[in-house]
Formats: sequence, structure tokens, C-alpha cells
Amino acid sequence: MFKIDLHVHTVFGKDSLIRPEELVSRSRQVGLDAVCVTEHHSYFLSDPYKEISARTGFPIFQGLEYRALEGHLLIYGLKIDEEDLPPRLPMEWTLEWVHRKGGVAVPAHPYQQWSLSGFPGDRLLEMHNLLALETLNGSLSNWENRQAMEMARRLGIKGIGGSDAHGPSVLGRAYTVFSGRIGSEGELVSALKNGDYYPRWNEEIFGKNKG
Repeated sequence: MFKIDLHVHTVFGKDSLIRPEELVSRSRQVGLDAVCVTEHHSYFLSDPYKEISARTGFPIFQGLEYRALEGHLLIYGLKIDEEDLPPRLPMEWTLEWVHRKGGVAVPAHPYQQWSLSGFPGDRLLEMHNLLALETLNGSLSNWENRQAMEMARRLGIKGIGGSDAHGPSVLGRAYTVFSGRIGSEGELVSALKNGDYYPRWNEEIFGKNKG
């Protein structure tokens, strides 16, 4: 069992309080085996974590969170920024583009009620090329997560979990459990495509999800 928080933001994205020096220590404290830093719109913002990961021996993968026309996507396996993928392109087109390039794109917090940039919600039923859906977001309510879980069930796809942390106290609140160790971003993409994983709430550290 290998536990990865697949949705983390840090100070390099300029909208989080998580500093480089505390990312590894806090991740280990809450029982994670790895994290994926998903700064907004750029894979390269998290480049400093390559050295930190090598020095500490703690796997820190890089991805990004992309703002599509209908909502947000978590993108794994592609080294891209806004020059490659400008914001607010249609979500279905973006899903196809990412998967054609060899990456994986997963709609994030599809029922986030306070989002100012829209959320895909039931519109996901009209989309193709969906491999998975973020069904457990550690920063959302029980209702929002339950709606996402139900949508994944209706679509017949897998769910992932991540904290969506913008502060150290939230890091690791939710994560994704893989059956085997993930040692690289390539292995992460392969595992997401293979579907041998499930989302989980970190009850041992944070207690039961009260929403």
C-alpha cells in the first residue's frame, strides 16, 4: 500500500502557506509515502522540489492544476505551462489533448460550491476521455465529495484523493492508495491509467470526515 497526496499547493504557486522545508516533514508526519505538487498552470513552478526530493529521499512528484473552461483539471505526466496550454480551453478538448500527449488529466473538485471559475458537475456526463475523477478532496465538504463519488460511479471510472492543501494543517487529509510503490512520474501515470488505486480519508491523523 503506497499513499500519495495527489493535490498539493505550496508557496511556489503563490497561493499556499506550505514552505519547501516543511513539505517533507509534514508529509511524513501524517503518514504519506509521497506527494504530487500541483501548482496552478505550470509544471515548472515546482522544479525546486527535485533537489529536495533527492536530498531527503522522499518522493515528490510534479504535476499542475489547469483551469479549463468548465472547471479545473489535475494534469500528471506532462512538463507544460501556459505557453503550451493556455487557460480556459474546453475541458473535453483538454482531456483529449493531455491523453494524446501521454499524460493523464483528472477533473478536480467537480462539485466545489464556492468556486469562482466554474465546476463541471453533471456536465461530466457529456464528456469523453475520462479516466478518473477527484472524488475525495480534503478541503471540501462531505456533500461535495459524495456528489463526486456518485458521478464517478455513474461514469464507471475510478476516483482519486488529494488534500488540495494550501496550508500544512490540511496536507495529507485525503490521499490516493496505490497497490505498489510509485517511484517516478512515469510510474504514476501508468498506475493512474491501470486503475489499481482508490481514494482514502486520513482518519488516523484527522479523524472521520465531518464535512
